[in-house]
Amino acid sequence: MRIAQQDNPFNAFMSRVGDLALVNIAWAVCCLPVVTIGASTAAMYEVVRNLHEDNDAHVIRQFGRAFTRRFGASLALELIAAAFVGLGTFDLWYLTKVEANAQFASVAYGVIMAIGVIVMAGAGFVFPVTSRSKLGVGAQIAQSFRVALAHPVVTLEVLVLNLLPIAIATFVPGGLFPVVFFWGLLLTAASAWLIIRLMLEAGIIALPAKSAAPED
Repeated sequence: MRIAQQDNPFNAFMSRVGDLALVNIAWAVCCLPVVTIGASTAAMYEVVRNLHEDNDAHVIRQFGRAFTRRFGASLALELIAAAFVGLGTFDLWYLTKVEANAQFASVAYGVIMAIGVIVMAGAGFVFPVTSRSKLGVGAQIAQSFRVALAHPVVTLEVLVLNLLPIAIATFVPGGLFPVVFFWGLLLTAASAWLIIRLMLEAGIIALPAKSAAPED
C-alpha cells in the first residue's frame, strides 16, 4: 500500500504502518475459525518478511498466497501448540483446584510455568519461517530450538514480544480490552515486524541477494 509518492521519512513510515495494519486485520479475520490460527500466523510473518525485502505491493494478495502455502504444516504446528497449552492449562487447574498438598502444588506450579516459558522460547522461531521452510514439522521444531540456543539474546527478545500481550491481559487491570483492540488492529503485525528485524540482524535469516545493476 502506497499512501503517497513523495519520498520522505514520514510518508515511508505511514505507508509501512498502513501495510502492517492491513496484514494485522487479515491475520485477525483469518484467525476467527480458530483452526486457521497457525496458517494465518505463518502468512503474517511471510508478508512482514516480504516488507523487509521492500516487496510491499498487494499485501493482501501476498497474505492469501502465503495462507495456503504449507497449510498442512501450519495446521500440524497449531495442533501441537494447542495440545501443549491444553495440557499445561489442565495441570495448572488441577494443582490450583484439586491438589491438597499446597507445598507440592506450589513447586509443581512453578515447574510447569518454567517449562512453558522454555518451550515457548524454543518454539519462537517456528512460525516466522514456516511459509518458506521445506522442513517437516518435527525438523522445523528442532531447528527452532537449535536457533534459540544459538541466539539466547534474540530468543529472550522474541519471547518478551510474544508474552507482552498475555502479560498485559493477565496482570493489568482492564488490560484485556486494549490487548484485543491494539493487537487486533496493528501491534501483532508490528511485533512480527520487529521479530523478523531481530532475526535479520542476528543472521538467523537473510535478505535475498540483490542482482547487480546492468552496466551501460
